[in-house]
Amino acid sequence: MTATKRTPFTQSSRLLFALYTLATAHIGEAGLYALGFSFGEFLGIGGFAQDNVDSFMDVFYFSVVNYSSLGLGDIYPTGHLRFLAGIEALNGFLLISCSASTIFLVVTRKMD
Repeated sequence: MTATKRTPFTQSSRLLFALYTLATAHIGEAGLYALGFSFGEFLGIGGFAQDNVDSFMDVFYFSVVNYSSLGLGDIYPTGHLRFLAGIEALNGFLLISCSASTIFLVVTRKMD
C-alpha cells in the first residue's frame, strides 16, 4: 500500500503494480512451501503417493494448487507432509484474502 501511494503512477498503473507485486509474492510463497515439501521428502518424514512426482516442478505444481485451495487431488502428500499441506492451504487462503482487500483499497483510494 505504501509503495503504491508513493509512486507517481496513474490509478490504473497503481492497480497493475499492486496486482503484479501480489502475484509475485504469492508465487514466491508457494515456492517456499514447495522447497519445504522437497526438504521434508528428503528427510524422509513424508512423500507423495504418486509415482510420477519426479521433479521439483511437480512439487511446485502441487504447492500452487494447494496454496490456492484448489486441491485437485491428482498429487497428494503422505506422512507428516500432510500437516504442512494443511498449513499451506490455510495460509494461502488467508494471504489471498488479504491481497483481495489490498486490491480493493488500491482501487477505491483517491489519487493524492
